[in-house]
Amino acid sequence: MNRLHEKTIYYFSQPGKENTQKTLELAVERALLLQLEAILVATKSGETPLRLAEVAQAFRFAGRIIAVTYHQGFFDNETLSISKENQKLLAEKNIPIVMSSHALSGVSRSFREKFGGISIPEIIAESFRRISQGFKVAVEISIMAADAGMISSKQDVVAVGGQSRGADTALVLRPAHQNSFLDLKIKEVICFPS
Repeated sequence: MNRLHEKTIYYFSQPGKENTQKTLELAVERALLLQLEAILVATKSGETPLRLAEVAQAFRFAGRIIAVTYHQGFFDNETLSISKENQKLLAEKNIPIVMSSHALSGVSRSFREKFGGISIPEIIAESFRRISQGFKVAVEISIMAADAGMISSKQDVVAVGGQSRGADTALVLRPAHQNSFLDLKIKEVICFPS
């Protein structure tokens, strides 16, 4: 028997970090409603997962928070984007950090930058960006976290992304590994900028 479920999707009028607090609240509320065990959050500096930890505590979410960030050397050859201080704060809150190459560009980006052209992962990324940058990021971090062994590809999670800083998009999805990308299922859109 098919059952109809009604849930709300929140649309922000503009993308950006000013939507972070509401996005995090909505993400935690949905994780609690669905009894999900993990929330993934994209981060450049470590600030957004730290804010998520505060929201999770206020809402009594006892699941895991996992921060997902750029690989070492993304901005230059030796720098990690999360400061040592924020790495320490995340560790104190038991928030692991997944550092990984972008699942939807990775090595292909270096070939595009040198020789031109475009790869299939970059086409997928650009397709998701038609919805929002945060949508692409939320999908991508779920692949990165699954490949790192931080989440199961057999359980739904909430994934939170944004545009450069902060968060403005949250999805419920079933992650997949890069080698089984076509098994990835986007189950619910919680919020995004329209």
